[in-house]
Amino acid sequence: MQVVFTNVLILFILMFIGYILGIRKVVSHKSISDLTYLLVDVSIPCTIIMSLVRPFSEKLMMDTYTVIIIMVVYHVSMAAISFFMAKLLKVDKKKFGSWMFALVFSNNGFIGFPLMYSLFGNDGLFIMAMGNIVQNVLIFSLGIKLTTLYYDNDTDKIKLRNIIFTRQNIATAIGLVIFIGQIPVPKPITTILGHLSSLTVPLSMLVVGLSMSKYRVKEMFTDTEAYRMTFVRMVLFPAILVIAFRLLGINANKFLPVAIMFYTAALPAPAFTTIFAERYNTSVAFSSKCVFISTLVSIITVPLFAGLL
Repeated sequence: MQVVFTNVLILFILMFIGYILGIRKVVSHKSISDLTYLLVDVSIPCTIIMSLVRPFSEKLMMDTYTVIIIMVVYHVSMAAISFFMAKLLKVDKKKFGSWMFALVFSNNGFIGFPLMYSLFGNDGLFIMAMGNIVQNVLIFSLGIKLTTLYYDNDTDKIKLRNIIFTRQNIATAIGLVIFIGQIPVPKPITTILGHLSSLTVPLSMLVVGLSMSKYRVKEMFTDTEAYRMTFVRMVLFPAILVIAFRLLGINANKFLPVAIMFYTAALPAPAFTTIFAERYNTSVAFSSKCVFISTLVSIITVPLFAGLL
């Protein structure tokens, strides 16, 4: 428990350092986009491939099948639960879709990958990558529908290539070919991949912190609806899962697919909440507040609930 808490806390300290670097202008906000591309298009894919340069494991393949099923069930269930909660709490219709989006999906890409890598090593990173394929598919299908809920604007036709051909999915496919075929990878290539992979954990958290520093803090705390969403996402749902695991005698830290599901539930709302709101001209200001506040609160709640598992 203490080891998990310490590792998670270290990651969020890195996020805080990124935030300080941003507000003090040590790192320009203009460079955040470039750092994000470096992370998403280079570092994370290299880390995923490296996680699969290893001897074949039947257990890892079974965990892969299991996490895909669990993540499908989790996201579909969360969509239904968030809809009824939004109705029960009488969420403003103009915020309804983004409210649901922020509850259903999580920041697996920027926080989940480095977190799983830090806690569970290559196995954790690979299983998170496989589970994240499910989330990516749903973000670009169900997520668009949620974002535009109760809005009259026409949405773009969902493009299959946007769902399938992400850098992370391509890296996962390459890694699987290497892993299943047990294809030997030359030492120079693994060395290069290893160097690039080492950027993932610190760069991910620094980028999240830098992104948070772009917001005007005073403006982020002016919407009570964002508080309600954050409480449900960051406190209520993780607490329910921790209690359920305790009652059922489940040790999530010893079963990766369940651990992936738990941290998906415990992590803050993803940046896609705001990106989609901007793309489809819906609740941009509200979605930004949801992302900012849930990420800020996660500095306390994620280490806390991780320690209680």
